[in-house]
Amino acid sequence: MMSKRALFVAGLVAVLGFQGAGIGAAHATEVKPAASAPQSKPSLPAGSLRLDLLARPRALGEQGDAFGAKSWVIVPPPPPPAPVVVEAPRAPPLPFRFMGQVDDGRGNISYFLIRGTATLAVSVGESIDNTYRLERAEGGVLHFIYLPLQARQSLQIGVGS
Repeated sequence: MMSKRALFVAGLVAVLGFQGAGIGAAHATEVKPAASAPQSKPSLPAGSLRLDLLARPRALGEQGDAFGAKSWVIVPPPPPPAPVVVEAPRAPPLPFRFMGQVDDGRGNISYFLIRGTATLAVSVGESIDNTYRLERAEGGVLHFIYLPLQARQSLQIGVGS
């Protein structure tokens, strides 16, 4: 088996192309200076320079001025949207108009109300379509409760009772 040094020398001989018996034999080659090549570009008159050859084409994205003024101010994020104010549900306006009242002589008073084209006769404590209940009548005012929200509403009747 050959040593590493012998392998190296053999490889060097193969690469350099030495042929012959002696490794140390000198092989001289003459180096000739290259003949001056004729210039392919015409010479320019003195004092004129082609500066357009110095310009570099810009990349697709504009890079900007590398030495221009820079701002290090961080733009604050936009303010958060204003919170949505959710109003508590409210009872719709009373759909009734007062038409009149009747006292039966025993202390029971019926109040006649108009809703749209319908006429209703209601006494204190009665419900109207499970939506409104006439709670009380005092001082010319009928007091209703809107049952879905338990909201109190009143209707002016203009007659003292």
